[in-house]
Amino acid sequence: MGIKLYLVPGLIKRISIYSVVRIFKILKDENVDIIQAHLLKPYMLAGLINIFHKKKLIFNYHGLFIDSIFHNFFEKQVLYALHSLICLTKSVDIAIVPSKFSKQKLETETKLFSKIEIYYNGFNGRSDKSIDSAIVDELKNRKTNSFLVGIIARLEIEKRIDLSLLILKKLIESGYSVFFAFFGDGPLKNEMKILSEKLGVSSNCRFYGFVGQASNYIKYFDTILFTSDWEGLPLTYWEAMANSIPIVSTDVGGAREILIANNCGLVYPIGNIDEGEKAIIKLMEDETLRLTLGKNGKIAIQNKYSISSFKSFFENLYKDLMSKKIHNG
Repeated sequence: MGIKLYLVPGLIKRISIYSVVRIFKILKDENVDIIQAHLLKPYMLAGLINIFHKKKLIFNYHGLFIDSIFHNFFEKQVLYALHSLICLTKSVDIAIVPSKFSKQKLETETKLFSKIEIYYNGFNGRSDKSIDSAIVDELKNRKTNSFLVGIIARLEIEKRIDLSLLILKKLIESGYSVFFAFFGDGPLKNEMKILSEKLGVSSNCRFYGFVGQASNYIKYFDTILFTSDWEGLPLTYWEAMANSIPIVSTDVGGAREILIANNCGLVYPIGNIDEGEKAIIKLMEDETLRLTLGKNGKIAIQNKYSISSFKSFFENLYKDLMSKKIHNG
């Protein structure tokens, strides 16, 4: 497709002057027209570089900006100062966000972006259909005598896998037969395994690690659970909806405007394991509701969230930015 990939290992460091110089050179040598920066560090680097390059810059927001647990007070002040400089020098043209909720959250934190637009990820349903028969057999076996809950996520701090284990513990203590299947790898994998043993729920869950084409297994679950502290709009929403599987999620990112608006899932307050447990019990005890929510999700995917709409948003965005560039000389 004519795509070039540049690796800049220094970006993993908190501060790397070499990385800034390297990115500056790449952008200059490739003579790019539009820079699209995902997440905070790339935005800051691209924004500062763009003070000199004067290209069109898009900041792609995914649920976190400066005011997060990853930055101390001093770092936040420095980052806000740099953000102000980027905006005041008009080195960023637009921020784009994957949900209405994300727009509200970003606007609460900063008023400096001259323009913020909302888009929704698209779903095309085309993927490698390869599947591990051993995993399928185990999931089917578990489902014969347990309510099967899937958690598909990187095992990182924002996903709050610890809360999903606490919900599992409460369900078991309430006398329900449940099994939690964790698909995903990450830095907290061993810690979460140890926690499952401490909580006494290890026999009711399994950490499968990274599973290729995880979306191919969603149809075997009874529900998909999210316990995240923050999200943009996970693609797993679309994958679950396309497979007619209802979603139980914390009230983050686009959860409410997708799941509640389309009546295809249940939403509960962030960090509230009691309400998370109640939501799962609701699906366990009302099969008609569970099937209805799943059916509604599939209809919504087919009618509202196509890959063509997603592509059109970005095509129009790029064309608009380029027309402004030409107009401004």
